[in-house]
Amino acid sequence: MNYKGTVILEGGANRGVFTAGVLDFLMEKDIYFSNIIGVSAGSCNGINYASHQKGRSKKSIIIDKKENKYINKNKIISNNILDMNKLFVTFPQETFPFDYSSFIKNGHDVDIAVTNCISGECEYLKLDAKNKNLESCRASCSMPLAAPIVKINSIAYIDGSVSNSIPLERAYEIGNKIIIIILTQKKGYIKKENNLIAEKLVKWQYKDYPNAIESYNKRPKRYNNKLNEISELEKNDSIFVIRPEVDTISHLEEKVSVLTEFYNHGYGLMNRRYAELQTYIQKKLKL
Repeated sequence: MNYKGTVILEGGANRGVFTAGVLDFLMEKDIYFSNIIGVSAGSCNGINYASHQKGRSKKSIIIDKKENKYINKNKIISNNILDMNKLFVTFPQETFPFDYSSFIKNGHDVDIAVTNCISGECEYLKLDAKNKNLESCRASCSMPLAAPIVKINSIAYIDGSVSNSIPLERAYEIGNKIIIIILTQKKGYIKKENNLIAEKLVKWQYKDYPNAIESYNKRPKRYNNKLNEISELEKNDSIFVIRPEVDTISHLEEKVSVLTEFYNHGYGLMNRRYAELQTYIQKKLKL
């Protein structure tokens, strides 16, 4: 069943395995929405959902073979903790093939949130599926201190969550009555101020992009304000929000058992709230 609605997918690196569980359940039920907005890891979940590839996100995050590991925490100085070539070239082309044909055929409108380094503002890119190119997702996932800047058409981009972790206003611009948000932090979470060491390292990494640095420094306040807005909207059923009901995991978690448990939590939680989601959808369709 395809509904005219918007799904917003928060990032959080490997915390996105929770989102993978939620979306895999929806795919099992053949529930899809016309518009998808993905931020950082949420963009990867989003394109897999749009291509109707149940299980691909799970396989890409829960890595049990040494040759497929893409995290090297010893490379923080070089901003290469994440092996981006493995994630966005080797995986989609060889290890866990991405179905570009299915993505195109199914016709979902996917917005991939990125941060423009010059302006420091959030922009939305599309997947270049015809050329089998995932550079827009690579840019959206270019985490500060973990991955290098990505240039697309000579424009420098970094992780979309730097400027807009939960693009609710983009959903309003699209105009669909149905708005579903999948978060990766449990209710009551408050983002702490940036670590001073991290701020200094980010200032060094993006020394040529002062607006990107400013956007990074403002992120905690902006994020917490957005969560407050979402909480108010939940009270009158304006939006449907699903978030973990347990403590979240580390964004660079690698343990198969921990990742699997968090995936199962997302899958199980969507199962338990499926009737509630259906009620929300039907209510919105009648408006």
